[in-house]
This record gives sequence, C-alpha cells and structure tokens, in this order.
Amino acid sequence: MLLERDALLQQLQRMFDGAATGQGRVAWIAGEAGIGKTSLLRRFVRQPDVDATRPLWGACDPLFTPRPLGPLHDMAGGLGGGVAAALARHADRVEVFAAVRDALGRTPRCLVIDDLHWADEATLDLLADLGRRIDDTRTLLLASYRDDEVSPQHPLRRVLGALPGAARLTLAPLSTTAVRQLAGLRRVDVDALHRHTGGNPFFVTEWLASLGTVGSGGRDDALGVPPTVRDAVLARAARLPVGAQAALAAAAVVGPRIEPALLGQVAGVDAAAVMACVDAGVLRESGPALEFRHELARQAVLASLSATRQRALHAHTLQVLEAAAPGEDLARLAHHAEGAGDATAVRRLAPAAARQALAAGARSEARAQFARAVRHADGLPIAEHAALLQAHASACSAVQRFHEGITSGNQALALWRSIDDPEREADMLCQLASLMVQVGCNAEAETAVRQAVDLVSEHPGGASAARAWRAQAWLHMLARENDAAIHWGREALLHCEASGDAAAIGITLNTLGAATMHLDDAAGCALLERSRTIGLQLGHDGMVVDADSNLGSASGELHRFERAERWLARGVAYALEREIEVDYLLSWQALCWLHLGRWEAAGDQALALLGPGHESTIARNMAQIALGRLRARRGDAGVWTALDDALRLALASGHLQRIAPVRAARAEAAWLDGERQRCLDEAAAAWAPALAHRHPWFVGELAYWRHIAGDTTIELPACAATPFALQCRGDWAGAAAAWRDLACPYEADRALAEGDANAQRQALSGFDRLGARPMADTLRRRLQVAGVRGLPRGPRRATRAHPLGLTGREQQVLALLCEGLRNAEIAARLSRSVRTVDHHVAALYAKLGVDSRHAAVLAAQRHGLIAPPPTAATTA
Repeated sequence: MLLERDALLQQLQRMFDGAATGQGRVAWIAGEAGIGKTSLLRRFVRQPDVDATRPLWGACDPLFTPRPLGPLHDMAGGLGGGVAAALARHADRVEVFAAVRDALGRTPRCLVIDDLHWADEATLDLLADLGRRIDDTRTLLLASYRDDEVSPQHPLRRVLGALPGAARLTLAPLSTTAVRQLAGLRRVDVDALHRHTGGNPFFVTEWLASLGTVGSGGRDDALGVPPTVRDAVLARAARLPVGAQAALAAAAVVGPRIEPALLGQVAGVDAAAVMACVDAGVLRESGPALEFRHELARQAVLASLSATRQRALHAHTLQVLEAAAPGEDLARLAHHAEGAGDATAVRRLAPAAARQALAAGARSEARAQFARAVRHADGLPIAEHAALLQAHASACSAVQRFHEGITSGNQALALWRSIDDPEREADMLCQLASLMVQVGCNAEAETAVRQAVDLVSEHPGGASAARAWRAQAWLHMLARENDAAIHWGREALLHCEASGDAAAIGITLNTLGAATMHLDDAAGCALLERSRTIGLQLGHDGMVVDADSNLGSASGELHRFERAERWLARGVAYALEREIEVDYLLSWQALCWLHLGRWEAAGDQALALLGPGHESTIARNMAQIALGRLRARRGDAGVWTALDDALRLALASGHLQRIAPVRAARAEAAWLDGERQRCLDEAAAAWAPALAHRHPWFVGELAYWRHIAGDTTIELPACAATPFALQCRGDWAGAAAAWRDLACPYEADRALAEGDANAQRQALSGFDRLGARPMADTLRRRLQVAGVRGLPRGPRRATRAHPLGLTGREQQVLALLCEGLRNAEIAARLSRSVRTVDHHVAALYAKLGVDSRHAAVLAAQRHGLIAPPPTAATTA
C-alpha cells in the first residue's frame, strides 16, 4: 500500500501535464532512506497517461566507486541509437550530452533518476545540463535522493543550487493512522511501532513482516527485539527455501542491479529459486532486472555472509561478467575483483576504470579507482608501481585530496630513486611540490624543486628540465620574486616552444603571466589570457581554471576587485561545470566581496570553505583573512580566532603573499579594538619583506597602519599604492575618491572619516549601511563631542553581540534546527530557499566547531543558547 502520498501523486501529475504541453520541468523527490521515494515514483509512472509515454528509469549505484553515467546506461535503450552509440564508443561527455538532448526532442517523456545521492560526477553534470535546458523539451525529469545523506559539502548540492526553478517534493514519515492501517489485524502496539520506526515506511513494513519471528505481542520489548532493520530482513530471508536463500546471498553481492541470468549463473540455482525471492517480496522486478526492495535490505544480507563466501561470490560474478562483456562497465568489474581479493584482476581493471572515469569527467571516481589499484599494487614491476602511485597522486590533486596525494607521491619518489631514473624522479619532485604548496609546506616544496633542478642539470634539453625550470619559476612567482620567476619562466618557455609541447607552453605562460602582472598589469593579463586560450584549444580544463585563478587572485592582490570578481566568477563557473575543485577561487571571491561591500555573501562563502572536507591550506588561509576582517569591521565575536589561524597558516608558508595580508588584517583588527601598539607591531612585522619586494599594496597598507598607529619614524616609500599614500599624506578627499574608483565603499568611508564634518557625516551613513559598527560608533561619538547635531541614530541593536558571532538569521536557523526541523522545513518556516538555509547551516557548523546536526544541538546546549533536554526527574 502507498499511504499518505495522494497529494504528491497529484502534484506530479500536474507537472507531467504541464510538461506534456511544452513546459518541461525538473522535480527533486527528497526524503530519508526507506521513506518511499522509489515507491512513489513507481506508482506515478504506472499512471495510464504516463505509462503510455514509455517512461525511462535509471538508478545510481552504491558501489565503492560508482560507474560513470550509470543511470544513462540504464536508459540508453529507450533514448535511441544515438545515445547508445555515443556511450558504446566512450565519446566525450559534450557529445553524449548533446545526443541525450537530441533524443528528448519534442515528444512527451518522463525520465526518472533514482538514488541521486550515489551519483557519479558525470551523472550530476548530465543532470545539470538537462536541467538548464529542460524548458525546451516536453520532458518531466524526476530525480530522487536521500536528503539526510546530502551534507552542505555533498557534490549534489551544486546541482540543487544550479537549478533554482526545479520543484521540490519532500516525503514525510507516515502518521500513526497510516501505521495502524498497515498493521491491520496484527496484534501490535501501533504507537510503540510508530515511535520505534519514526514512521519510516520501510522500517514499519519490515517490522510487521518480521513479527511472526520476533514476537507477536503488543509490547514495546517485542518491538525492540530485533532492534535493527537488518535483523528483520534476515529473519524474513530465513523463511525462504534453501535455493532461494542461495539466490538472495548471490543477489546481495551482484547488486544493486541484478540481471536474472547473471544471478542464476552466480548462485547456481534455477529460475524458480530466483522467483521465490520475488514472490516473498525480498526482491522485486525493475524492468528487465531485479533489485532489493531497499538497499538497506541488500546491505543486511551482505553483512550476514562470511568473508570467505563473499569473496567466492565476487569471484564468480567477475568470471561471469568478464566472459559476457570483458570491456564493459569497468567500474563494476573492478568492484567485484576487489571483493574477490583478486589483486591481479584489480591491477588490470582498476586503472582502466580510472581512465574511463577521467574521460567522463568523473574525477572523484578516478581517484577512488586509482586508490583501489594502489591497494593491490604489491608485486607490480617497480616502474609500473611508481607510475600507478604517481597517477593516483595526480588524481588526488584534482579533487583536493592533497595529503593522500603527497603520501602516494612520496612512495612513487622512493621507487623512482630505487631504479635510478632521474628524469621521472625530477617529474615526481615537481608534482610533489605542487601538492605541498596546497597544504602550506612551501619550504618543503622549494627543497623538492631544487632537487629536481639538480637532477636535470645534466640533461638541460629534455622535457623534465623544462618542467623543473617551470616549477622553479612558479615557486618564485608565489614568493613574489617576480624577476626571478620571469627569468626561469622564459628559460622553460624556450624549451617548450622548441619541442612544440603546447600544453607545457600554456602552463609556462600561466606562471609568466602571474609574475608579470605585478610588474606590467596589461602584459601579464595578456599572457594569462593566451594561456587560457591554449587550455581551451587543448581541452586542458586545469589550465583554463588556473589562468582564471591567477587573473582573479592577482587582480585582487592589486585591489582591482571588480575585475578580479569577474575573472573569478568565470573560473568558478567553468570549473563547476567540469567538477573541478575551486576552493582557492572561492576564497578570493570572499575577499573580493568583502572589499566590494557584499559582506553577507563574503561571510557565508568564507565559512563554507572552513567546514569539513576542505583540505586546501591556502584557500583556508584566505578565507580566514576574509572572515577575520569581516568580523572586525562588523564588531562580531571570533575575530582573533580567525586571524590567529590565518597567521599560523601564513607563517607556515613563509611567503609574503600570505603573510602580508594577514598582518594587515591583524593590524586593522587591533586598531578597531583600540590597541594602537598592537596595531603598530602587527604592521611592522611584515614591513621589511614587503619593502624588499617593493609590493605597492602591501607596502601601502602596512605604511598606513603604522602611520595611523602613531609611528612618526616611517618614511613613505615611493612605491606605496596611491590610496594609502594619499591617506598617509592627509589627503582624505583624494584617497576617498581613489577608493571609490576601486569600488571599495568601506575604505572610501574610512578615508572620509578623516575629513571635515560633512565628510564624516557621509562616512557615518556609509558605515551604518554596511553594518560597520565599530567605525560607526567611534565616528558618531566623535561628532557628538564636536557638537554636531541631527546625527542618524544608526541601526538599533536589540541585543549585545552574540557570544559565538552568530548573526540574527543564524540564531533563528539554530533554534529551528534544535527543534528537529530539516533544512527544507527551516526554509519553509523562514520563507527562504533551501540553498540559503544550507549556507546558514554550514556557517553554524563552522562557528560552533561541529560537523553534524546532533553535535550542533549539543554545542548550543553547552553554550547556553538553548535549554538542555529535561531529565527524568523534571518530567515526573
């Protein structure tokens, strides 16, 4: 029975009717595991008018490493020959996606993608591609996912946010009335059953099915034995005939999609044994295949099998699959090879599956497949083993698993050294240097590159030499040693051009452009745009993103924030389309938004980057700077928590481009706190290296903070950036105009605050608009002392600053979260989008230092933000 779902079925029917008349639509079907999402969709596609369109169904698989575009393979037969042909020849995804769009045409269709929380990256890209163009079709695209398993950092969030017009249907648990209806005449305490299961339909039906074995009374303890769904599933399976039990065991290993013929071969049983599982309701038909009624049931059966039996079933499954289609579905084959403990097969299949995943743009799956191969690499020839480790390190870098990549990279390095291969050793050292920089180990990176340069010095004309020189140039660029970076970059470029290696030319131009921007802005930008063009021509996505990253971050460092934001946005959009991690670009976006006066967005973005799952140290460093400056300017709590972490990360890098911005931010925070000496000390700490590098913006800002803190010994260097130089000379009007030209409202108001009464009144209004309470309060008091009348009162603060730095909206979200509401329910209560609530929850986690809803509630209780739950004594 499908209970309490009529309203959802009617809503789906209305959407299908609209799609059939030319208003294509996407709808998300959300809910926890077992809530009935798949049952709802199956009932819907059996509606006569929907069934008449021959709806197509695809499912995402809970494999260790999902197969790329798995749901599309499920649906390919019904989409026509173009899609099937593109998949068969492993065409690139641009061609595959175009074939899917062509197949949809203008005929009414219903497509279902089930269990999207298990989707591979290529499938998510396909969904985003179709979703943006669904209006041009007569298709209703339905996608289900477990919302309780989709964290703010889950890859699916990107697609959910990219399609704001999609409908969202969330399945609620069953009521006690519905549970009573399911129980029928069984002797069971319905209230206790509802309490134990939370109204989850799968849990309820499994408990009811198991009552004949686990008890038939209406007592709570009868429902508490067995306490898990696993036991209920196994109790139900135990009633099957012996042959059906063998089929069920094999199905758990073969699944989640189970071809009947394959199952019969693996289990060694006839069709009657298989159908007994279907008749008992443990398995069910899903088109030409079978599946468990729920993945939890499959996992329960799988966990009941001994390790020896699992290995044997995996081995048999692998044997049958390879005999039938040896080159197809490599991810599935590698999964069974590992399950069988067949290291030889894993070493053969997993790297091929990784390359297949890379071709489909599924970088996370590629990393996982290379990791699988590495786990079974013992026994490979040394050179093959080293190459495999190096490929794994590269795949880790693409998905920001930097520490994992460094571990494999160091192992590969030791192997290359053991067989005396200096060129491959040098290449690995350069690759390790790139990974090390990402986690703030710049000194180690510089040592690695020096070793690489020494290794290739005897073969100066080779590709490895060019790569080592390019790495040397890159490190000099990061250290803002721009002349040295340009020297080494030109040396590398000469060799790359002589060899005609277009990819190497593009990468070298990227470094040259970034270094040149600090000496000649226009020339540097031109070099970077040329690098980006080469990347586009070669399909080298990383090169394209790196060019936008350098254009954006260098422009931000030069205080060209509007231009920086445009380039960063371009890079983020390009990268997200291709599932490339963009934490560094996002951190610079947060900094740009801070200076451009978009404070709420800056804070949300910075906090999201500080949550779990973000390994990039340089991105964290810049995000903490943005957050610390924002909190200082707003007068929020947690300023020094953010800036202390930022300083720790910056000092570990040893690079001026990390240290100077942190010191400047700390000087500003100290000045806003009224600590003039600390302001002076922070600015002085980075003064010498900034001056030695003659960096105009670092020198200018540090000079300003030394000047404003009362340092009378400083002589303003000629290289100091104009707005800061004007302020140090007392030209507040010129400085304000310069800041306005740079679209920096807070800095412009700060300059006006140093002017006459009219300028100060203008500054006060600006500070109030931004929410810059410390500057506004200080300036308002100064004007009042001077006798200025008619001042605006400014925004009223209903309460003192929150002890944990929570905004008013975050406090509302926390209160609702503590009531047990999910993000979608919170969004409905506050009349906000689910995506906005996702950001607020991520921000709460970061501020509270937690990574789950339960931990957030406990933290709120610890800090006295909500009352602790009542004890037994208080409820008696």
